[in-house]
Amino acid sequence: MMRGNRLVLKSGKIQEMSAAQVEELIGREQYHLIKKRDAHPFFVELLVAHEGVSRGKILNGCLNGSARKFWSAERIQELVSKLSRGRVPVYLFHNSDNKPRQRVGEILSAYAGKIQGAVSALALGYIWDGQVKEKIKKGELDTCSLEAELVFEERKVERGVGAPGIYDWIVNAIEKVSGVALGSRGVAKPGFAGASVLAQVEEFESDLNVNSSELEQRLREKEQELADLKEELAGYKKERENAERRQRFKEILERNLRGRNLRREEERHLEDEVGERIELKDIGLEELEDAVKEEMDKELIRLAELKRAYQRAEGVKVALEKEKHKSGNPLIPGEE
Repeated sequence: MMRGNRLVLKSGKIQEMSAAQVEELIGREQYHLIKKRDAHPFFVELLVAHEGVSRGKILNGCLNGSARKFWSAERIQELVSKLSRGRVPVYLFHNSDNKPRQRVGEILSAYAGKIQGAVSALALGYIWDGQVKEKIKKGELDTCSLEAELVFEERKVERGVGAPGIYDWIVNAIEKVSGVALGSRGVAKPGFAGASVLAQVEEFESDLNVNSSELEQRLREKEQELADLKEELAGYKKERENAERRQRFKEILERNLRGRNLRREEERHLEDEVGERIELKDIGLEELEDAVKEEMDKELIRLAELKRAYQRAEGVKVALEKEKHKSGNPLIPGEE
């Protein structure tokens, strides 16, 4: 068994983090204590370590060469516990000899979570150094590195004659967490596959140079933008509903026309007349089928009555023609 300091780096994307999340993680009382002494506190969420393999140097050991360190889910949970106990310092980069350097912040809270299927140690840090804040915002600092005293089991891996010594180490315990260092992927290759600054949030007060009338004007503009957006969305919704209703109307009409032996012009007439009535009524999709059947029945009855009236008129015309030829009476229409 051997004890030494571990340096671990991880890299990943920077995402947004809400003030409510910060307050939930560190507690309302601690959050407001920080707000009292720092009007614009800056917090970062760090992915410090994860279950699996990390690479890097082992200081104060008897190793020359690269080292792979194996972290179990149990060790990650232990790391979370260590990070949660006290105000672990946050530094900028590692010193080559691991000597103390200026603190730029501290870890306030930690918790375990699963990222891409691996149990991970996440920590919430409070950064008070102004230059470091700006570097994080610009993405110049996007990785973090763990400094800890670890107990681990050594296992040498054979690589062939003349090859440099490669060792595997199984992390068996975490004695002490001495710090977390912020770094850049462009400068140092991460020891873990994904350690990073995950999220950031900074609280701002209102601009005292903005007077109430300007704020009211901005509010009115935002309210108008919201109203315009709601109107536009309502228009899109209505257009979609109308298109769907027209499609459903055609399907219902075609289904009800089957087997009626109507001529093509009669079918077109039904589609135009019934469609216009349905459009005027603004009927919902749920009642559409019953409404179409009802209007179709009405129009078919009307068409049947028109046909009978036409047939009667044709019959009268034929009768008059016959009577004209029989009598030769000029009073009968058509007689010269």
